[in-house]
Amino acid sequence: MPARTSAVIRSEINRLMAEQDEFNADHSEPITGADLKEWQERDDKISALTREYRTELRREFLAGEVRRRPGLTEHPDRHATSGGRGRAPRGTASRGHDLAMWRLDDLVNGRQLPARAAEKVERLITEGQKPDRDLATRWLMTAGDDAYTRAFMKLTTDPYRGHMLWTEEEADAFRQANEVRAALNLGNASAMVPLVIDPTVILTDDGSNNPLRRIARVVQTVSDSWNGVTSSGATAEWKAEGAEASDGTPNASAAPIPVYTGDVDVLYSYEVSMDAIDFVNQLSTIVRDAADQLMATAYTIGSGSGQPNGVVTALAGTSSTLSGTGTEALDKGDPFKLQNALPARFSARASFMSHIAIKNGYAQMETTNGALQFPELRDTPPMLLGKPWYENSNMDGTIVTSTTANNDVVIYGDFSQFVIVDRIGSTVEIIPATGPNRRPTGQRHMFLTFRTGSDVVVPEAFRMLNVATTA
Repeated sequence: MPARTSAVIRSEINRLMAEQDEFNADHSEPITGADLKEWQERDDKISALTREYRTELRREFLAGEVRRRPGLTEHPDRHATSGGRGRAPRGTASRGHDLAMWRLDDLVNGRQLPARAAEKVERLITEGQKPDRDLATRWLMTAGDDAYTRAFMKLTTDPYRGHMLWTEEEADAFRQANEVRAALNLGNASAMVPLVIDPTVILTDDGSNNPLRRIARVVQTVSDSWNGVTSSGATAEWKAEGAEASDGTPNASAAPIPVYTGDVDVLYSYEVSMDAIDFVNQLSTIVRDAADQLMATAYTIGSGSGQPNGVVTALAGTSSTLSGTGTEALDKGDPFKLQNALPARFSARASFMSHIAIKNGYAQMETTNGALQFPELRDTPPMLLGKPWYENSNMDGTIVTSTTANNDVVIYGDFSQFVIVDRIGSTVEIIPATGPNRRPTGQRHMFLTFRTGSDVVVPEAFRMLNVATTA
């Protein structure tokens, strides 16, 4: 029987996925019996066709390379990238990139990866220096491989015998992932986390409750720090003919942002892990929520020592911090004060951020005529002085007058000058759980580690309101 083309296979996948969507729409309640069997059979067909599609797409691509290069011999195992099944010969970087982009497309079309998460990964393999792009491509092709995800879940279900259930394809994928893990200097952990549940990937602006991930500049790296450049700007001028130009050299300096290790400890029972398909979905949700909360706190008030440097921490005590107009209380003139003090070059993209209690405090303020002072704070989405307002529950929400303290309650500025750095490649250890007497509990710990960092690169792009109190 002749092999089907990738276009034919893709059409069949789309048809089955449409049927599955229609079935799901008609069965909102949990399904059992024949309905469950029908759903599972269709899902198995989609999975099998997706693997067939990937294989045929790669074969068609490599066949085209052979026709274009008479000296090459068509052999997927030899011509795949080092992140696939074997080592890449010289001059295959562009093929590796194409295969990586196809893999991303498969993950998005298969609803395994959000589109915005795929955009993050795409930037990582298309931007930056070539060695970093090549390493990121290898990581994508291994961590994003369905065979590796299956191998990972079998190992998670049974850390002692799971590897005995691997197919040859899954065992090969795991070996490739170990090579990439070593290249990324991720230590000697049990396994690298599959792409579809990696918190450094799946936490995007539309999958996070963290406002800073939605408005900050988020970058990825394959190293232990992100090395940017900060500058207060260059000087431009109008010059008369023949006159000497002024020195407009910007005061530029390096702005390295290190990444720090965070972890999530997921405790699960043997019974839960037996349903590997459902377990990976539950695990993704649990990991994403726990990591999101940890990161949100650090990005706001992190100390910068052993954890990311938070935006409040970075601005506190600098010239970007302004004292409140009121006496140990919010004052209706303070938002105007912040906005007027921000340099004009940062005003176009500026926004406000505070705890919701602070926002509500301003929303209740009235003019001398009894009208609302800031009515736009009650709109959806809320605005303040014509600029967007974002909620951050990790900022100060109360002003306690009985203590001596600095209360950093509002930040106004261009948050693209606050950078969040995610290092690709999270890892896990599977650890048996024991009770107080060191006897088994029938549970396991999945100890996941990830690395991220943050910092303000241009403090002048922000103004922060401090309402100081004295006991």
